[in-house]
Amino acid sequence: MNVERLRAKLESILQSPVRLEWKTVPEWNALGGAKRPGESGRAPAAVEADGTLYIRLGQSGGRVRVLCADSKALSESERKLLEMVVETAGEAEQKSAFQRDEAGQFIRDVRHWIEEQAQTGSYGEHDPPEAIAAYPALYAPKVPMLLYGEHASGGGKQDYAELKRLLASFFDTDVLLIPLLDKEWLILAPESLLSEADGEDNGGESYEEALDSLCQGLQTMLSSEWVGECHVSAYYPIVPARSLPATVMRMRDAIRIGRLQRYGRYIHLPWRMYLDQLLHLVPTSEKRNFVAQVFKRADPFLDNEMMSTLETFFELDCNVSETAKRLFIHRNTLLYRLDKFKQETGLDVRSFNQAVLVRIALQLYKVTKRT
Repeated sequence: MNVERLRAKLESILQSPVRLEWKTVPEWNALGGAKRPGESGRAPAAVEADGTLYIRLGQSGGRVRVLCADSKALSESERKLLEMVVETAGEAEQKSAFQRDEAGQFIRDVRHWIEEQAQTGSYGEHDPPEAIAAYPALYAPKVPMLLYGEHASGGGKQDYAELKRLLASFFDTDVLLIPLLDKEWLILAPESLLSEADGEDNGGESYEEALDSLCQGLQTMLSSEWVGECHVSAYYPIVPARSLPATVMRMRDAIRIGRLQRYGRYIHLPWRMYLDQLLHLVPTSEKRNFVAQVFKRADPFLDNEMMSTLETFFELDCNVSETAKRLFIHRNTLLYRLDKFKQETGLDVRSFNQAVLVRIALQLYKVTKRT
């Protein structure tokens, strides 16, 4: 309850001064605010003393906050109206506080459920625990997204409120935000965000394309408005009650492996990480051996321009025209770079088999170079 705004509105309506004051509990009781011995019911919410009407707003520690008005300037109907408005505002505040407490408990229970399942390493579907099984939010289809903020401070109340505000502005709808591990946040957004993703056959975006666009926009916004560098993952719409812990673990793995093997990338979508997940299991010594065998030397000494050219070429399915367009260079310039790479390494990335080898070797090279 914004008591200052309430005071100003009442003063404007009544055309009479209305003040806010703090009273100690003994002072309030001396004014007549204590329940008298033998009386039933609640203590009085309003008392009158020395020509002033005092209306109790609430108590903090040993002090009582009261709204004060000149009782002589108020008619009987105005006085009753004033008491009713304050009482209604107080009930609304109590209800809001209860809802906040209830939402907070729900978030804590969901977080506990996810981490409990994560400890077992189970990717299967499990019914939610009884404490949260009755919440409707778990049974409506949601788009799950996971954030990892490199420089986030760990999920305090201020961080939570700020991130919640940014997400509400970005999505233009209410989303469920759940802090998980340190620097890690789960977002459950309405499935309607992907309502235009009708599939390629219908001329719309696929779910994968829509989720990629959503993650790109979210990552850009959060990097500039919130914690700086952050990583984002997402998954297909789910019914949280059926598969939320398993889905969180998939997104968590995608971010963890993406941070290790896709240096400089911040969007990590599980359906694009199959090769990364497989290569992640290869021992470091075997990774180095594979790089040396493909390039005929332990370090291919590729400059940033060549690395960027090859990565873009593979990302765009070895399409020369699209790669040149993405890199803002002439087609012939791209062909010159690919020919230069062939001369230096003996590998022609326009050949499917050799392109596969180079694609894997480059990924392993980037990982081993940082270890």
